[in-house]
Amino acid sequence: MDTQAGLELTDNILWLLKQAFYYSLTTINDAMKMHGVSTAQIGVLRQLSNEPGLSGAELARRLLISPQGVQLALTALEKRGFVERKQDPQHARILRAHLTGEGRKVAETVVSEAISAHQDVFGVLTADEQQTLRELLGRVVEKGTGHELFIDHVES
Repeated sequence: MDTQAGLELTDNILWLLKQAFYYSLTTINDAMKMHGVSTAQIGVLRQLSNEPGLSGAELARRLLISPQGVQLALTALEKRGFVERKQDPQHARILRAHLTGEGRKVAETVVSEAISAHQDVFGVLTADEQQTLRELLGRVVEKGTGHELFIDHVES
């Protein structure tokens, strides 16, 4: 394969990945509008459901978003009474985030509906095709980029 053909193939795959990501995210965002939560906020709610007490920095690393984006999401969720932040007993400068009772209820509903929207998008693939896609993308992340693959612990 010559360099030009290789470049076009790479561009095509990246362009398809970008479109798949953008449009699937848009579909999920549209489904979440009625709850008034953003994708970043859904990620925070989901992570705190699974691992209460994460810091903003830990959330940013797990969600692959900027620390500023996490802080905006946490502040918005805190204002709505879904999240509370408490000082870490060993490190007073670190704030640990926890869901409130209301936050747990909202997280259950929102995460469930986000998973449903995700299923609408990826339901065009068979279960085997979805597994193959996961494996291929995981290989690209780990072997192609050398980064650690973060596993999403929410079953879909």
